[in-house]
Amino acid sequence: MGVITISRQVGSQGTLIAQSVADELGFVVIDKEDIEAIMDEYGFVSFELIYDAKISFWGRFDEQRTKTVEFLRDVMCAIAKHGDVVLLGRGGFGLLQGYTDVLNVRIKAPLELRAIRKQEEHGGSDRTAKESLERIDRIRSSFVSHDLGYDMNDIDCFDMVLDTGVVSTSEASATIVGAYRHLLANHRTNARKTRADLSVDEVLERLVAKIIGDKRKET
Repeated sequence: MGVITISRQVGSQGTLIAQSVADELGFVVIDKEDIEAIMDEYGFVSFELIYDAKISFWGRFDEQRTKTVEFLRDVMCAIAKHGDVVLLGRGGFGLLQGYTDVLNVRIKAPLELRAIRKQEEHGGSDRTAKESLERIDRIRSSFVSHDLGYDMNDIDCFDMVLDTGVVSTSEASATIVGAYRHLLANHRTNARKTRADLSVDEVLERLVAKIIGDKRKET
């Protein structure tokens, strides 16, 4: 029982890899929609606006933004404590650093390849695709940096970084599964925390368990 966090660039096929890993391990993928559903239950309806918009200078001091991000941290910790999940995005790699039973993974790909994939899915010109991808990269990096305090481009934050311009999705999935199994069998020597050490509100913990349980039934 543990957690895999996957931080991925748009167009890197990280979502596909996450699902493949979850299928192999019998895990559930927890994504943006699942987290928003939990936050909606507590009245935090503006998370998508916060995550998908680059923060302004004054926005860093917005009280509602601060409360929303703090609750996001609580939700992520509750999900991690439940376990048996692949946690997709939302800065999970930073919040769950240094745990013996959490594997943090980054999926990337060259901009040119990501643009081709985006065009295949949505159409448009090469220039438009690249500009869109670069804008999304900046927004995500801004959120993780300013709101969570981590650098998603710092490879030291990850146990492994995989480039799907070099490895196939199946190779990436197999590598992640193998690394996760190795981690559980040989806990990292520089970590003393486990997910059991996470402090989580009981009501939130029950809600998270229900949502994960319901999603498991669907798969």
